[in-house]
Amino acid sequence: MSDSEEVNYQGQFSSRLRVKLSLLRNPERYHLSSISKEDARSWFREYLITAHSIIRSSVPLMRAAYRQCSSVFDKQDLLIKLQEYYNHHINEERGHDDWILEDLEVIGIPRCECLERKPSQIVAELVGTQYYWIYHWHPVSLLGYISFLEGNPPRDEWIRHLRKTTEYPEAAFRTIVMHSELDPCHRDDLDELLDTLPLTIEQKHWIINNALYSAKKFHDIWHPP
Repeated sequence: MSDSEEVNYQGQFSSRLRVKLSLLRNPERYHLSSISKEDARSWFREYLITAHSIIRSSVPLMRAAYRQCSSVFDKQDLLIKLQEYYNHHINEERGHDDWILEDLEVIGIPRCECLERKPSQIVAELVGTQYYWIYHWHPVSLLGYISFLEGNPPRDEWIRHLRKTTEYPEAAFRTIVMHSELDPCHRDDLDELLDTLPLTIEQKHWIINNALYSAKKFHDIWHPP
């Protein structure tokens, strides 16, 4: 591959990743048009508890990736930029798991009920896989996982419909609303990073593979076999 071809490939990396992920989006996850208020409330409670089991791992995962950048042999400019990104995004994501606990309390679910709930095996597989790849392959792999998470924000129309159907107070939707506003900005920041990091072809493939793997696992989380 020539230098010009490599530059063109790298400049389009985030776009290629977004196209691949768009093909796996599952709008049925948000399809609640024919559901009763009680069923919608039950679904929403489980949604928040499951979301908490995922979000609570975000900061620890990035901390692991940040630390591991000091333990792998690779281009220094790549590792430095990765550490800068992980450190910045840790600060952006810190406390979001507590937001969900507070949202649950608004609808009458004590935080102990959420914290004592055993996470699903699929969530454990998804998060555990990230740790394995961070420690036993390369901390850059986590960018695929984050790329999927930040690239799939809750839709405004879905939030409005869910609020109307459940008749829960507005405060119960704080985390969802905040992520609908913040995630697009986080996605754009990550896309800019992906297009400027000095990644090898193998690293780009691995980031894409992890993003697609994460998308598949998320489908399994919301649609258990």
